[in-house]
Amino acid sequence: MASQTNNKATAYQQLAQIVDDIKQEKISVKQAIQKLKIREGPVRPYAKVSRSGAVALFGISKEPIVLYESQWNRLQKTIESGYLRKYMEYNKDRISHGRKKEDEEATGAGAGAGADEVIASSVQTEVVEPNTSA
Repeated sequence: MASQTNNKATAYQQLAQIVDDIKQEKISVKQAIQKLKIREGPVRPYAKVSRSGAVALFGISKEPIVLYESQWNRLQKTIESGYLRKYMEYNKDRISHGRKKEDEEATGAGAGAGADEVIASSVQTEVVEPNTSA
C-alpha cells in the first residue's frame, strides 16, 4: 500500500518548482504568490490531531497548544464556569496583554529589556484567586 506522501510532492519540492517556473518566466511573481496562497493578517485558528492522538490548536500563538481530549474538556469546563474570566478580571493589573515586535521596537525595548521582570515573575509563587463569594 503506497502512502499519501509518495503521491504528493513535498512542500520543498513544490516551492522549488515554483522558483524554477519564475526563473524560466513561465509564471509571474504575482502568480507564484497566488500559488503559494500566502496570507496576510491573522490566521484563523484551526485544529489537527497529532500522531499521539492529542489535539493541537494552531493560530492562537506562535506554537500550537497541544492537549489531550480530557485536558481540553477540563479547560472548556473551567472557561464555561466563569472562573478564568473572574480570575483575569481580579488580576487585570498584573496580566500582560502581550506585545507585537513592532511595539517593542517602537518603545525601544531590546532583547535584554524586561529581563528582571521576567526573572522576578518566575520566582514569585503567590497565587491570587478571585473572590467567588460575591
